[in-house]
Amino acid sequence: MSELLIDRADVPTIGSRDLGYKVGEAARMVGVSAATVRVWEREGLIGTSRSSSGYRYFGDEELVRLRRVAYLRRVEKLNTAGIRRVLAEEGHDRPPPRKRREVALGPRLRKLRQERGQTLEQAAAAVGLSASFLSELERDQSGASMATLHRLLSYYGTTFAALLQRPSSRVARLKRAGRGRSVRNNGVTVEQLADGQALMEPQIFTVEPGAGSEGSYSHEGEEFVYVLEGSFEVVLNEGERYLLRIGDSLYYPSSVLHSWRNPGRTPTRLIWVNTPPTF
Repeated sequence: MSELLIDRADVPTIGSRDLGYKVGEAARMVGVSAATVRVWEREGLIGTSRSSSGYRYFGDEELVRLRRVAYLRRVEKLNTAGIRRVLAEEGHDRPPPRKRREVALGPRLRKLRQERGQTLEQAAAAVGLSASFLSELERDQSGASMATLHRLLSYYGTTFAALLQRPSSRVARLKRAGRGRSVRNNGVTVEQLADGQALMEPQIFTVEPGAGSEGSYSHEGEEFVYVLEGSFEVVLNEGERYLLRIGDSLYYPSSVLHSWRNPGRTPTRLIWVNTPPTF
């Protein structure tokens, strides 16, 4: 039923052909549903470009990749891991260029595991993952849900903030706009806003449409969320649901199970503060 709903982002607009094809158009061209295309996008199998208004569209290169993914799924009957492996072998699975201040997550995860003197099998089993998946994650050939990454980092005894921070000996910690180090994973970018030891962990999250934690998690402390752009949904204890829009904020104990996602059609940007630093 949901596939019959009209997505305004899929409706062609004047001049849109100069950019490429909207999601719905591209889906029809390769014979799949728009919902399937969005699932593949969330899984990192395909990518889209964005117009200045935030609408997703497929250029020629993206359309070629979409057709290849559709063929591998429909004809070769491959699952997500299989499709990703074939694309890598064909040289089509190149990740988007990393920004200068963006941190490569995979090598840091490998270093954390090696510092504990553990094999892939030992670390994966401890957090309920397969060794092959953890191997792909460490090689930056796969993404993971934010809930899974939080569980893995907690097992290693560290946080996202610790991966991104640089030591600071100054009394004040100035961070110029866009100068924070960041991590990008499964449609979520986390930018660190303060370096050094601190009681608060301020970050800017950018969450692509449909992306989110992909599961619930909990940890010690408290957290504060303030929406700068877009919309944001937070679910506490798997039943208490909050839909936040621009200017809305939410404060809650981190010890309750919480999950989150961007339910909208444009990217969401928000200020997120944890205390103590636990994310």
